[in-house]
Amino acid sequence: MTSSEAIAQIKDIVVILFLAFTSVVVVVAAVMGVRLYWRVGRFIDRMEKVADRLESTFYGVAVAGRALRPMASGLGLLGAAQGIGRLFGRGRNDSDDIDD
Repeated sequence: MTSSEAIAQIKDIVVILFLAFTSVVVVVAAVMGVRLYWRVGRFIDRMEKVADRLESTFYGVAVAGRALRPMASGLGLLGAAQGIGRLFGRGRNDSDDIDD
C-alpha cells in the first residue's frame, strides 16, 4: 500500500466517523426537541386552564359586586366607601383641588 492509498483510506475513515457522529447528534437533538415540545405543550395547556379559572373567578366577583351594590347603597356603605376614597385622595377631580 502506497502512502497516497493510506491517506485516502484515512480520509474515508474520518469522513465515516464524522457522518456517524453527526447522525448521533441529530438523533439526540431530535429526541430532546420532541421532549421539549411536549413539555411546552403541557405548560401552555396548564396556563390556559389557569386563565380560564381566573376568568371565571373574576366573573363571579363581578356578579357578586353587582348583586351587593343595591344592598350596600341602601345601607350607606357605598357612600361611606366613596367618602373614605375622597379622604385618601382617590376619585378626586381637578375641580376639587383648592388653589393656593
